Amino acid sequence: MLANYCFKYNLKKKVTIKVFSCLIVLLLISTLTGCNSLEDAAEKAKLNIPEGYALVHIEQVSEDSGVIFYTYEHDLSVGIFTKNSFGWDWVGSGSGKLVTYPEGLHWRYTNLVAKDKKNLSLYYGKVINEDIQTITVTTTQGETVEGKIVDTDQLRLWYAFVSEPQVPCVNADIVGYSKDNKVVYLFSQPKE
Repeated sequence: MLANYCFKYNLKKKVTIKVFSCLIVLLLISTLTGCNSLEDAAEKAKLNIPEGYALVHIEQVSEDSGVIFYTYEHDLSVGIFTKNSFGWDWVGSGSGKLVTYPEGLHWRYTNLVAKDKKNLSLYYGKVINEDIQTITVTTTQGETVEGKIVDTDQLRLWYAFVSEPQVPCVNADIVGYSKDNKVVYLFSQPKE
């Protein structure tokens, strides 16, 4: 009888541990699960965006990253997402005053760190001069990246991911070219 009681007690204990373990695993999976589409992720990220900002554009940049642009009056903000096996996850946003000199291109820089510790360094902004058809960013390390120009109903946006964080970000050269490859915008600080 005592052996029977010990057997039932141990069986009940093992079942309880397995059920509890399964519940913990399910809870972890549901907590870590991202959104299935970038649009769903942008909708979910509205909680992270300051009140009054309006979504202007969503774009999948690569297989595992995406950006969303928000405006508020003359300000522009960008949110960055990464994709993992669970879906799209919010990395964070960059916002603040745009560099507006010289006239023709407004821009800003942000560097965000994803959960996998990967730096996501991004120049972004508004294309004001309609003659600008191509934008390049040359970093302080000498990397030259061609930016992507995005036409929306409201404005022309641009962005360029660079591979290394830029400190200070104003030491990069940002050049806007016309259709016939003439420089129509140049931001370049004196280099030491």
